[in-house]
Amino acid sequence: MHQRDDDRTQRTATGRRRFLAATGVSVAGLAGLAGCLGDDGESAGAVADVGPREASVDSEAVSWDDLGDLEGELTIYSGRTRDQIDPVFVALEEEYDGLTLNVDYDDNDVQVNQILQEGDAVAADLMYSQDPGALAELEREGAVQQLPEDVVDAVPESYREPDGYWTGVSGRVRSILYNTERWDGDGDDFPTDIMEFATDDRFEGIISTRPNSGTFRGFIQAMVELEGEEETREWVRAMVEDQDIQLFSGGSDQAEAIERGGDDDPVVALGNSYYAARILNEDPDAPIDVAFTENDPGCLFSVAGVGVTNDVGDPELVAEFVRHLLAEEGQEFMMDANGEYPVVEDVDYVGDLPDLEELEPPEFDLSDFDMDLEEAQDLLSEEGMTV
Repeated sequence: MHQRDDDRTQRTATGRRRFLAATGVSVAGLAGLAGCLGDDGESAGAVADVGPREASVDSEAVSWDDLGDLEGELTIYSGRTRDQIDPVFVALEEEYDGLTLNVDYDDNDVQVNQILQEGDAVAADLMYSQDPGALAELEREGAVQQLPEDVVDAVPESYREPDGYWTGVSGRVRSILYNTERWDGDGDDFPTDIMEFATDDRFEGIISTRPNSGTFRGFIQAMVELEGEEETREWVRAMVEDQDIQLFSGGSDQAEAIERGGDDDPVVALGNSYYAARILNEDPDAPIDVAFTENDPGCLFSVAGVGVTNDVGDPELVAEFVRHLLAEEGQEFMMDANGEYPVVEDVDYVGDLPDLEELEPPEFDLSDFDMDLEEAQDLLSEEGMTV
């Protein structure tokens, strides 16, 4: 498992420069990167070689009681918002008196740029990403290292990097959010093909989305994969020009607007299912629900996940921390607090949304779309879907 194809050693600053430029960071900042990531991507603290302190996480669902204690200090760069991920961090610090988690919250792109610019001097032990695209970029640039074998084997390959350079921790499904009091019909009255939303005149002026999220860009990548780039461009263009789609910069803001139901608020939204699930967890009578398309990019299953940087001070602590995220309690926190799905097969989903088996989302290698994340952003910008 610890061998990597030679193509990973061929990375140069070109891709790194392209990513930084696409996300608004000056390429001048790359000067300090020369040699920082190393020629072979090998880690100063080899997390992949660290066996579990107690139980492994690859055989069956384990609890925190089965795992080794966490003691020490970790620094985490989080592309997830505080409300999405803080509950599990707080619970871990309460569980282990000797554990200190220093968490820096910012946009996913900002965190990726920070790690690439810091190079060997990176302060973070882990990157906790909102989407797989950011982790895939770090892997391509040689900025993350392989995870322990039991961690890799605990998660299906489609939810992680095939060689274990990052792993998904929790998942969510793209969906159709709608206000149950304003939509003229129910969940069965929506098209089952996401492409039809661009041509169905029922959605003109009442539909919204959030185009600046990594998950939406992943949705665009998946659409290109299944439908082709030109068809995807036509879809985006029609949503902007014909459907007059309303654009939000925050997923929570969009879901709250759907629930609020004001005259200027959208009736229907394209977004992640967990935003509705979180509202319904707090108020089961809230006028919001979700519907799903069928086996197309509109119901794409994507993951939030973690990657370990190349120079960590305590590889054993980092490895055991990731095991805690994949243990039953870690997975349950994601379901309870965030309305997400588990990525560990032996952990059952307990939320209010349909099981993944019912939804049958299309299967993709989330680490290897034909169109990369920056190209997806370029497509959206060129077709006018930006905030």
